[in-house]
Amino acid sequence: MLSRMTYSRDTQAISELTGQPVSTWSEEWRIETEARTLLKMSKAERDAFFNGRKDADGKTIDRGVIGIRGLKAAEEIKATMERLQAVRSESK
Repeated sequence: MLSRMTYSRDTQAISELTGQPVSTWSEEWRIETEARTLLKMSKAERDAFFNGRKDADGKTIDRGVIGIRGLKAAEEIKATMERLQAVRSESK
């Protein structure tokens, strides 16, 4: 007999992008929270996140999103960030 799993926290949240409930286990929520986190970063931190970092000798320390996921994925993240900024500015 299978037992029903229970969680100590709610697994639904309200999407800032859509205003609708979304599962916190969904890809949609992962994408939105990634964009929200990036908007909290400084420009230098975001640049390092997307483009990676090199040490003083020019050796790559971190490849960044473009190096790992590709340019298309980076553009999709940036588009989500822009949508989130637009939603936030509309609600003010």
